[in-house]
Amino acid sequence: MKAIAVTDQAAGTARMNLTDRPQPQPAINDVVVQVHAAGFVNTELDWPSTWADRLDRDRTPSIPGHELAGVVTALGYGTTGLSVGQRVFGLADWYRDGALAEYVAIEARNLAPLPGDVDFTVGASLPISGLTAWQGLFQHGRLQAGQSVLAHGAAGAVGSMVSQLAREAGAYVIGTGRAVDRQKALDFGANEFVDLGTDTLEDVGGVDLVFDVIGGDV
Repeated sequence: MKAIAVTDQAAGTARMNLTDRPQPQPAINDVVVQVHAAGFVNTELDWPSTWADRLDRDRTPSIPGHELAGVVTALGYGTTGLSVGQRVFGLADWYRDGALAEYVAIEARNLAPLPGDVDFTVGASLPISGLTAWQGLFQHGRLQAGQSVLAHGAAGAVGSMVSQLAREAGAYVIGTGRAVDRQKALDFGANEFVDLGTDTLEDVGGVDLVFDVIGGDV
């Protein structure tokens, strides 16, 4: 199969090469997915897991890219809950070869069914941003219906997911960002918008939860 592999940590993206790699085989509780769309975060090249396994042994050449969407083509021994031909999306283990390839072997527990009306590209863009938003809102923030959320960076990858998930949960969302982001933030579900360039946060008043993806002085 064709894949993008990295071989030299010091060289960065200059050493990301399109190459031929063996098609992966499913281990116990794995599935093999034919990748239709994949996501790559450039900071992956700084992650130790891109270059070494859990015992700190070199594992290059490795295949980066861990967000993916595609179709299941094979099941490993003991795999349940998924079937061959099923559309899925998910997040591959950091320490295993990723999704910048035609096929990827991944634990079934790291995948979820992708509805037929959701595009593969959209599915591959959801895992990291969506899980970050979900964990912050509900696992750490314990958001409840009727509460208010101040979502900094509401037009960004994580912020837009925060707005959508919070609104779906019945919360009131106040998005922030630059003036150019106003309409996008409102389209994603913010009830109102605060321009960090001209408005003051003090005017917002009390909120139940602040979700900050900007940091610094904000």
